[in-house]
Amino acid sequence: MANRFASSTPLSARASITSFALAILTAAGAMAQSSQVGVPPDSDLAIPSVMIDRLLDQKLESESQTPVGQSDDAEFCRRLWLDLAGVAPPVWELRSFLADESDDKRSRLIDRLLHSPRFADHMATRYTHSLLPGDIESVPQPDVEALQRWLRQAFLENKPYDHLVGAFLTAGGGTDTGPAIFYTSREADPIKVASATSRLFLGIGIDCAQCHDHPFADWNQNDFWSFAAFFSQLELGENAMPNNRVVEDRVGKELTLMDTDQIIQPRYLGSDEPPEPDPENLRRRQLTIWLASRSNPYFATAAVNRVWAHLFGRGLVNPIDEIDSIEHASHPQLLRYLSAYLIEERFDLRKVYRAIANTRAYQRTSRFDGLRPPQNSYAIMHPKTLSPEQYFDSLRQNIIRRLDPVLSETGMIDLQRQRFVQRMRDRGATPMDYPHGVVQALGMINGPEMMLATTDSSSGIIAAIEAPFLDDRQRIEALFLASLSRPPTEAESKRFLDYLTDDSINASKPQRWGDLIWVLANSAESFVCP
Repeated sequence: MANRFASSTPLSARASITSFALAILTAAGAMAQSSQVGVPPDSDLAIPSVMIDRLLDQKLESESQTPVGQSDDAEFCRRLWLDLAGVAPPVWELRSFLADESDDKRSRLIDRLLHSPRFADHMATRYTHSLLPGDIESVPQPDVEALQRWLRQAFLENKPYDHLVGAFLTAGGGTDTGPAIFYTSREADPIKVASATSRLFLGIGIDCAQCHDHPFADWNQNDFWSFAAFFSQLELGENAMPNNRVVEDRVGKELTLMDTDQIIQPRYLGSDEPPEPDPENLRRRQLTIWLASRSNPYFATAAVNRVWAHLFGRGLVNPIDEIDSIEHASHPQLLRYLSAYLIEERFDLRKVYRAIANTRAYQRTSRFDGLRPPQNSYAIMHPKTLSPEQYFDSLRQNIIRRLDPVLSETGMIDLQRQRFVQRMRDRGATPMDYPHGVVQALGMINGPEMMLATTDSSSGIIAAIEAPFLDDRQRIEALFLASLSRPPTEAESKRFLDYLTDDSINASKPQRWGDLIWVLANSAESFVCP
């Protein structure tokens, strides 16, 4: 089958990023002198974030759309902390950032968070949910904890993405090692593993071709089964430890086509050629070598599309696991550029995050009156709904403040947080959806976390603002910074002051503070990343 990415710029050529950028801009008509050999090293076009903005601006100009202005510092700080650290900024961090008058404070915050343990924690949480099946609650908890520990360490070390994925595809041993759970949670079934691998690491949903040719894409049944044959050698053995199965390979074990005796030979997606021979005939290793090679046009594209979806709430190709053709992207040239950039930077995901977070597009405001521009125009930043983990961690850190984690026996899983997440998660929702129905909303409004946040005996924020050197206006500001990561408007401050001084209300001062916290913590604004 012909390679549907053939029209894109070849990723096998290891050209410099500046030369690659020039090639894209020249093809798009953005450069007047197409004969120029490369972008000078001191040119703004040599900066990835500038290149990204240039490619986005070309589309906006061609469609006569005007982007909105930049976010203010409070909006940007909340967005960046939630996206990179998985939690709203602590009040003292937010105050420090707002008081900083240096021109480079945003780029410095981006770098600091990308190198922080919080980034590793947040990425480990995100990848755990991506790598495991939808019914993650059915996976043994110790195995989930092992996976999170492994992922956290990988992101702390900034393990190259191709190495990280390679560790999953070649994983063996027990489930307590981390990556092996990718197979055990799918019963080492070649069909299930092939489907998950293609969607997660190649951005291709080929599982529709399992029983018949894909109804909407060019993939056929033979493509699916030939790809699944790379996992035909998988077996689950027993470990000496109870409830701990071992992932093994049995050379010679073959996959047969559904309801037939026809043996299926492995073949890379989008290729008619047989795979390169492996000295020990280990098929998963064959696949892994191809997966991250420069001759594979899908891997880097799927990786950067996922990063883009993380930061903007939707991929350049959306849904992110249905990249049938790069031409279906909202910005094909940008997706090609980011793919080449990831390869050039040796699959360093941090650098991709840094490049995108430093763009004007990422730093645009989400505030807008009137009809909002389309989500895929990137003329405005569209708010993203917080995950249950993000909301719980922000509430505990900034509002409750006295609630220590109740850890599992292994000391990894926070049981209180886990219960909240199970109660609030909607697996079918995207970051652009507000998934909370009546049951979840009532569980939030009347839940134990809200009781702790609004009761003076357990709320850390109420204890903090009762300091005698603060007046009520300063206390209200502290509540807004803790709940919404911004100062109150003058109208909001007056409304809250009026409530605090209303003699007709039969409530003590601490109870009134609890009421105001309840209002802020249950507001729509508290549930979004702006």
